[in-house]
Amino acid sequence: MTTPAGRRWCVPPARSLFLLAVGSTVLIAGCRGAGRAASTPAVVPSDSAGRPVTPDSVATRAPVTVAPTDSTPRPGRDSAKVPAATDSTGARPPKTDSVPKKPARKAPPPSRPCVLDMTESPPETRLMYSRMSETVSNTFIGGGFVGRCQGENNRLRADSAEQFQAAGIVNLYGNVVYEEPNKVQITAMHATYFTREGRLYADGNVVATQLATGSTFAGPSIEYFRATPERPASRLIAPSRSTARLIEKDSTGRLQPPTTVIANRFEDAGDSLLMAWGDVRIDREQLQAQADSASFDKITEQSRLVRGARIVNRDTAQQFTLVGDTIDMYSTARKLDRVVARHKSTATSDDLVLNAEIIDVRLKDQQLEEAFAFGSGRAKATTPQQDVIADSLRIRLVDKQVREVRAVGSAVAVGTPDTLKIRTTDKDLLRGDSIFAFFDSIAVRPPVAAPAPGATTPRDTGNRVSIKEIRAMGNASSLFHMATSKGPTAPPAINYVRGLRIFVNFDTGTVRDVRVDSAASGVYLEPASDSLADTAAAPGPRRRRPPGRPGGAPVPTGSPARRPPGEDDVTAPAALPPLASATRRRP
Repeated sequence: MTTPAGRRWCVPPARSLFLLAVGSTVLIAGCRGAGRAASTPAVVPSDSAGRPVTPDSVATRAPVTVAPTDSTPRPGRDSAKVPAATDSTGARPPKTDSVPKKPARKAPPPSRPCVLDMTESPPETRLMYSRMSETVSNTFIGGGFVGRCQGENNRLRADSAEQFQAAGIVNLYGNVVYEEPNKVQITAMHATYFTREGRLYADGNVVATQLATGSTFAGPSIEYFRATPERPASRLIAPSRSTARLIEKDSTGRLQPPTTVIANRFEDAGDSLLMAWGDVRIDREQLQAQADSASFDKITEQSRLVRGARIVNRDTAQQFTLVGDTIDMYSTARKLDRVVARHKSTATSDDLVLNAEIIDVRLKDQQLEEAFAFGSGRAKATTPQQDVIADSLRIRLVDKQVREVRAVGSAVAVGTPDTLKIRTTDKDLLRGDSIFAFFDSIAVRPPVAAPAPGATTPRDTGNRVSIKEIRAMGNASSLFHMATSKGPTAPPAINYVRGLRIFVNFDTGTVRDVRVDSAASGVYLEPASDSLADTAAAPGPRRRRPPGRPGGAPVPTGSPARRPPGEDDVTAPAALPPLASATRRRP
């Protein structure tokens, strides 16, 4: 074909175009059929006569249908989650990958930079901005600074400040005040705020006030960690010797007298748990305490003193001292109602000394009401008249005076006889499975006579307890010393009895009578003169009359007479025993 321009174009004939169209159609159909090959049945080949062609023996085998198992991947099922197939014995093959996978590490919380908001700063504020790079800058502020980190509920105040953005530090100088509304306020001369950690370190006459309660911490330095999403509870640490003044409210909301605590180190967690270490001194309304370390749980109202713990009651009418390795104090509605001393404890008062492994003291209206002594070893209660020893003891007080002592478990009561009526170093003993001692108060007043010059004036001692009755219950026995009619210089009489129960009554501290109940037996022994001692005077030698003393006057005892030279004493003839029989002469 020739164009008008004289160029020739080759035009294919019509048959070629037809063959090209048919080939394209076959190619497209073959691609589509390949996708349907799995679902369409296979066509059996045949010869020219229409008979099927027989394949070889291998091809004529019937296809084997395999039932799907757990190990056979199914359409739509993740083959990685299918368990391994078992062998003919039913056992699973060992896993090929026996190396345990390492747990994924928790990504550290992202640190948020502090963008200072200084909209509350006074008009006199001066600022110098220094840009170190495209992302790092330093800011220096003078003339008064009030600001906060955007997105944080706190406020920083100071005479001057400087911010180092790369390090995440804000330094505050002069009259520093850190505030969190309704939570805490910290004042100091200098402070450093770490924006990425939410931590404040203040030094120089630091005072931290808990705004909710009014409690304060005062010391040379304090470190405060504010609450963050990664740290739900705030923390306050006083690393140097500081003073804490704790203010609490009772159930009605009234403020209670403050408690002062002095220690080498403090740590307050979430304004609920306070811990103190190093020479801890506690001054409370009714108590003074000291220990090596202490803890105060403000929610459960429980306190603990550890190592060398000691508590002294301030009440002069009922003063007592409690010592132990560990002392626990329990309060209800901010009032102390129980004190427990552990590990070789000792409780001392005017009328009682208590020693035991554990001493449990109960108080009512801030007054001592009961005391329990128990634990490993023996418990001992010492009173002016009696010492009671047993496995466990219970002491009851009424009107600040000991009224009853109950001893359980191989109990022994040791008493001192009345020294005005009896002269002996032995003790009175009372034994039983249990011993109950009852006391009564007697009035004791100082002497009326004026004291000697230079001597202290005795104070009014008020009432003192005196033993009234002792009861021994179960396998009881008693040994008491009693005065005789021969006077206090003579040896005392001994009264020993046994029985199921023994009751001993006292009169002004001395035994008045002893009563035995059930299976009574005993003996009463009263001393007598020694029958083996020879009281008759042996005949002595006759002495010569001294000169100048006619009539045989006796010689004074102070100046014995001397014998004249050449003369011997004349002795009295001794009585000869009678002969039992006559002696025979020899032949």
